[in-house]
Amino acid sequence: MPNYALEVQFFNTFILRPDANNKTYIEESRIKGGFNEDFVSIGPKAHLVDENYSETRRGNALIYSGVYNSRTDVNKTNVFNAAENITRAVDPANGSIQKLHAEDTNLNILQEDKVSYALIDKDALFTAEGGQLTASGAKVIGQIVPYLGKYGCQNPESFAVKGMRKYFADKSRGAIIRLSRDGITEISAAGMRDYFKDNLKLANKVVGGYDDSSDEYIVSLQGTNISGTYDTLTYDESVKGWVSFYNYKPDFMFSLNKEFYSLYHNNVWEHYVNNNYNTFYGETVNARITFVANANPSDVKNFSAINYEGSPGWEMTGSNTDYGAYATKVLPSTDDTTGDVVSKFVDKEGKYYSQLMNTNAGVLGQISGVRVSGVKGTTANVTMKHTSTNEVELFSVSHNVTISS
Repeated sequence: MPNYALEVQFFNTFILRPDANNKTYIEESRIKGGFNEDFVSIGPKAHLVDENYSETRRGNALIYSGVYNSRTDVNKTNVFNAAENITRAVDPANGSIQKLHAEDTNLNILQEDKVSYALIDKDALFTAEGGQLTASGAKVIGQIVPYLGKYGCQNPESFAVKGMRKYFADKSRGAIIRLSRDGITEISAAGMRDYFKDNLKLANKVVGGYDDSSDEYIVSLQGTNISGTYDTLTYDESVKGWVSFYNYKPDFMFSLNKEFYSLYHNNVWEHYVNNNYNTFYGETVNARITFVANANPSDVKNFSAINYEGSPGWEMTGSNTDYGAYATKVLPSTDDTTGDVVSKFVDKEGKYYSQLMNTNAGVLGQISGVRVSGVKGTTANVTMKHTSTNEVELFSVSHNVTISS
């Protein structure tokens, strides 16, 4: 290769000889090319060459890069030094890691069958008595400590956070879990254990979110095997129970500045933004409530009438008992010649009253199709609905009953 002179218009540089394609390369000799920065001399450089490199997926391990310092412009987020201890692994017997959540100086790790937390920038020391102390250390991810209980998370989309409380679904165990300072609590056991045990396993997708506006955790079980393809429920911490079903199927949910939003078909919807009740994603649905009337449950009774206190316009869509009698409607229409039976309540001094009619013939010798026939049984399951888009209330519901002789 011939020798020739090359004039360089840059300072603090190395000139590397041309390559086979006659290309000349210039490399800075100062860090960041700055004046009076640390100098890099020409000399031997050690390189580790891995001839058998390939992509490796470890579902139970964590890896972290170098640090980023905005004050000194040091950015090592793309540096993964194999000579340093930059990986932490959890027990592979508990499945893959589904969700990571940073909380103060701890890192919550949700595996398929276990929930743990790791110490960040500190490590655990154990005393002779077995007590645990924490101390600052060089490790980015320190000791990994499991929470008590055999619970995990297979649907990370169900994860939601409110303060120190974390919520998620454990599909394998048919449970909804709350993780807080007192450990793991199965909140699905608050009156809904059987429901979640039967329906969580049928869901293809479990979407969760926290509604800061009403202070509730909302979870939506979605799938072709779910009744109506979805069930959306809400858990209220103030009553420690599941308080309602909602008629919307969100793709994602989140709260911002005490306002609640959900995503549906790539659109963002803000909830509680107007006074249109029972309206979700531009469609109107009916409000409904189902309850059990079980006063004196050991006595066989005849439920002859139903009464309620609240807003006008409520309708009863069904009332069945453990004896099998079934009343789908209440008072007949004003035109008895049509034979149609509709839900009508009569306003009597601010309370609403209607007689029950048995529509099943031949049930325990009862007379059917008569306005005052009533429904026989020990307890009654009643379903009521309202079609208004305004705010309505239902204070109480009662029955007129006659103890069977």
